[in-house]
Amino acid sequence: MNDDSQPKAHSDIYLFLLSNTRFHLVVVGLWNIAWLAYCATTHEWQWFMRSGAVTIVLGAVVSFRYVLRITKEERIGFRNMTVIEIFTESEKANQENDSVAVIYRAWIMIYGTAVAAYGDLIGRF
Repeated sequence: MNDDSQPKAHSDIYLFLLSNTRFHLVVVGLWNIAWLAYCATTHEWQWFMRSGAVTIVLGAVVSFRYVLRITKEERIGFRNMTVIEIFTESEKANQENDSVAVIYRAWIMIYGTAVAAYGDLIGRF
């Protein structure tokens, strides 16, 4: 799309909180480390198991990055592009980041499912 006809994007804070894959990976890591430390000190491993459910939800947020990052007006603009219009370099980069987010989503959700299913077994070792 041409730069002069760009619709208004979401705010920077919105984009950071809901479509920043690196931020979500840090949150997933810190979330699991915090619950692992808590459960190691209290020996109540069912809470670590439940933290896996939140990890799965964070994986779902990562999987919908491509939907969350663009506004309704941007989606309409993309659908109405003419043959001679091309994506901006920033949009191309965002689309590449969307593809990478799908890979992270898969691993986050697999990890979260394993923690939710078997997280309490750590306490038995």
